[in-house]
Amino acid sequence: VEDGAQIKCNLNSDGSNYVNLDGGGELRMQYNNAEDLTLTGKYTLNSGEMKYALPFTPLKTFKLNEGSYISFSGDPANPALNITAMETMRASVNEEGSQNRMVKFNVGVAITQTLNNMGLEFLIEAPEDMTVQNDLASISKEERGKLAVSMLATGAYLMTSNKSAFKTTNALNSFLQSEIQNLAGNALKS
Repeated sequence: VEDGAQIKCNLNSDGSNYVNLDGGGELRMQYNNAEDLTLTGKYTLNSGEMKYALPFTPLKTFKLNEGSYISFSGDPANPALNITAMETMRASVNEEGSQNRMVKFNVGVAITQTLNNMGLEFLIEAPEDMTVQNDLASISKEERGKLAVSMLATGAYLMTSNKSAFKTTNALNSFLQSEIQNLAGNALKS
């Protein structure tokens, strides 16, 4: 498959949620009456985007990381996935004794395992701010996943050390925390 070959997959009937891939690779298809259809090889992404609305979040456009791939080892309907998709966001951060500052975050998702048994991990990083990046590195993968989902839902950096974090009423905060726990928890289970 020559570089630049595109694949578009609608994730819902109206096409508002989709994955658009641009890449190339080497694939081999075999077909005979006894063994049916098999597909082997790897399609590696050069670029692409995923537009997707998570439960209780607005429609987001994630850029697919170059080098992500789809690997086939037989069943063409169940490839192995290794796809990372990120969105750049900015949020206010105010740590103890410092001024508010805007920090650039990369927030997104890593999709792994097979199509029939997808693994999902929510990601967050602050590559241009070592203080925030070190704070993120000091917490568990589960807590980082919750922060990523929180940021996708609210646009705010909700780390407990962030003094400018999004303030809500108790009922709304309870609802958000429950939904974030549910979404991030389900992702970690897979």
